[in-house]
Amino acid sequence: MKAFLDTNIFMEYLEERSECLFVERILSSISSKKMKAVISSGTLYTLSYMIERLLKSRGIHRPEQTLQLRKMLNRILCIATVKNLSNKDYVRAINDENFTDIEDAFQYHCAQENGCDVLITINTRDFKRADESKMKIMTPKEFVKSYNI
Repeated sequence: MKAFLDTNIFMEYLEERSECLFVERILSSISSKKMKAVISSGTLYTLSYMIERLLKSRGIHRPEQTLQLRKMLNRILCIATVKNLSNKDYVRAINDENFTDIEDAFQYHCAQENGCDVLITINTRDFKRADESKMKIMTPKEFVKSYNI
């Protein structure tokens, strides 16, 4: 099983939101090599910015902020493989009329082009018009329950 993890999955976990425990189970399953995880390069860029803001909101400033950010990003890279889209795939995503949010189109096409079986996201409604014939779109809770993780 190869799962694409949307950016919001990591923020759900880091900010201890409502599906945090389900995300934790997924990350544990990935860490124990029961499944593979993929993220987009855009996810890594966005997470860098968002984690930095999260640390700052918790009163953590440089240089400690940079040390913690590096530690968190390195952990993410230990469990997930970063994948890029080709120029042709970016054009296809930009022009995919199934999406009103282009960033979601990038995520979907990255997952699809890299042979993912499922795209795990908090906001499944952002992918409501996506073709699920080859790749399922699920929340962490749905994924954990469907696959008994």
